[in-house]
Amino acid sequence: MSKLFSSLLIALALTACKQTQVGKDLASQNTASQNTAIVYNALEDFPDLTSGGAPYYKDTNNQALGIDARVHEYRRLYARATRTFDGVSGHYNIEITAMTEEDGEPTYRLLINNKVVSTYRATYIGKGHAQDLKPETFTWQHVSLRKGDILGIESIPNTNGEIPEHGGTAWARGRWQQLKLTPSAQASNARPVFNFEHDLLLSQFDFQPDADDLHAVAALGSLLDDPSMRNLNVLAVAGTVGIQGGKYRTPNSLMNLAFGEENVNWLDAKKDWQAAVELVEKRVAKVLERGGVVWVQEAGQSDFSQDWIKALIKAGVAESVIKQQVVIVQHSGWNEQKTSPAALAYVKAKADYRAIGDGNKLKRKYIRKDRRGDVTPKYVAEGVKWLKAATSASNNKKLSRQLWQHAQQLVAESGFNAANSVIPQGGIDFSDMVEVWWILQLENKANSAHAFWQRYVTDVEVDKIAPPKGRLAVVIDGNSPDPDDIGATPVMFGLLSKAGLNERLVHLSHSCDLDPFKNKGRQQIDTPGELRRQAVLHELSGQGIELFGPFKNLRNYYNCRTDQQAATQDLVDAINASSASDPLWIIEAGEPDLIGYALQAANPAVRKHVNVISHHPANDNTGDFFTWQQILDFGVTEHQIGDQNVGLQTPISHWDWAKHHPAAGITYIWHWLDYAERDGMVDFQTNKFDCSDAGMVYWWITGANNGGNNHATAEDMKDMLTL
Repeated sequence: MSKLFSSLLIALALTACKQTQVGKDLASQNTASQNTAIVYNALEDFPDLTSGGAPYYKDTNNQALGIDARVHEYRRLYARATRTFDGVSGHYNIEITAMTEEDGEPTYRLLINNKVVSTYRATYIGKGHAQDLKPETFTWQHVSLRKGDILGIESIPNTNGEIPEHGGTAWARGRWQQLKLTPSAQASNARPVFNFEHDLLLSQFDFQPDADDLHAVAALGSLLDDPSMRNLNVLAVAGTVGIQGGKYRTPNSLMNLAFGEENVNWLDAKKDWQAAVELVEKRVAKVLERGGVVWVQEAGQSDFSQDWIKALIKAGVAESVIKQQVVIVQHSGWNEQKTSPAALAYVKAKADYRAIGDGNKLKRKYIRKDRRGDVTPKYVAEGVKWLKAATSASNNKKLSRQLWQHAQQLVAESGFNAANSVIPQGGIDFSDMVEVWWILQLENKANSAHAFWQRYVTDVEVDKIAPPKGRLAVVIDGNSPDPDDIGATPVMFGLLSKAGLNERLVHLSHSCDLDPFKNKGRQQIDTPGELRRQAVLHELSGQGIELFGPFKNLRNYYNCRTDQQAATQDLVDAINASSASDPLWIIEAGEPDLIGYALQAANPAVRKHVNVISHHPANDNTGDFFTWQQILDFGVTEHQIGDQNVGLQTPISHWDWAKHHPAAGITYIWHWLDYAERDGMVDFQTNKFDCSDAGMVYWWITGANNGGNNHATAEDMKDMLTL
């Protein structure tokens, strides 16, 4: 054992005598009674009112915090109030008392440790309503809180444009009066939130037999180099193998590059298992003593975790503390199978064990059968473009470039050539990193290999404007219960315009749910609502064509409910013009019936030159007159690109940049996303902006079936819309 390693163990061992009492104290704290509600007064109990983009002021007349919307620059900024949570760790229902205002409907955001965990928008009341400046409550359910967490509320001014004032309109000031925290009576599997000040990320890699851990380490090192992660407390361990056989891929030089000094920032369990166990036990105990949580990225088997948990208990740390404050995250069923059965059972019993979705598989929110746990991204991608962009001399992320160059070198030197891996063919597999994605709640920031790559690995653009040959037809519904097409259609116009592809659009129709009252979903649309939707879709289509046009090959735009024959004939004409050199690509952003009628009436000889793009069975399987199989039986080419809601149904805040943008087309997009969120016909779009159907257009623009990005995010939309 090295002198450095020995000295570290000796120094850390000096704290061991404290651990038995620490364990008892923490256990007592975490099993304390949670029957009493906690009330935090906005005016008195939040010491920090200035850490947001705008400051809060104390509106003593209304006993509330508010934002001075007379200051124009504050109108587009969130104010923030924070305090330390001093209650007992547990799960709480958090009730905010806001104030309804006739001038507008502000958005409120709940933050824990400076991370937005949920949002709420105030109810519309309108001019002269008796509820103006009256309390309104909203409850965020089953929120996990630990003593010492930073609890925060943000709000932003809003105007509904209905009340004239000083040459403009009056603005609601985002007022709120208090938070009431009530222990949740319902059993909850809600996860805590990573605390950068107190918590530890413990990343454990096996490196046997696959080379994917080499890619995972390069990815983690790239993430750690991002400015937002500089304060992350990390300890990495190599060689945490289980009962599997196969070749060990020696990672030491890569570990040094990614994490720093061996035996300080990372440990070699392959070389000295017991010494690594002892040092991990000491580091973990110190974190638990401070009330922190240890989050284990189990990028291998759990035999090693079993051993250091046993060491913790032997040192006197209470088992209840370990159960509440050690979170082991595992994405792989194979890793579980290669853990000794006794070790797996032990860590599941002693720690907070979280099985999440497999990072090797595509994430689809609507597939629930045999789900391991929370759905995750797929951090595996074929093709050489990824490593080419990462290792390019043009990549200004220097450390990331070096990490991926070295990872490539180690893969080559190890002779890894598994047939079931994308790595030997030049692809990327950092699937173990979905555990870090879950732990740090990266969510839409990195919800695909593509999104992770562009945010953390390289500033060399991976997406290219490279559409396939041919023309584009867009068929949307919007008159079904889900209002998402109201937000998606304007984004589609903007994408085509910015990509210089307006002349490719040859058909646009909306309200393609030909019998919207047959909808089998839990939430239905009524007759007045459906008529309103038709009018809204026609209005925004005309506006979009005007703002982003000209679309010189678009004959007209059609309401399928009022002009089905003309809409069908226009699509028939587009189909009949198709050939091998000029195929037609149909965006199926709604029920398939209009497409079915058009294919049925079209020239059978040209149907083979038609491509139909879909992203969700909610469209494919809801036709009233054609099944999806009947559509395919016409001989078209099907492209299922995966659920675009994953990256494009986002919190409202992801589009804050567009709300007051100087370009009229961008504010038009924000307006209709906002309208769709407030539509009120369904509850699953509340506090979300959804342009998911536009993901099909983005995929087509960036290459379609020749490398198009089928994991687009709101950030990707922003990048293209602001070209």
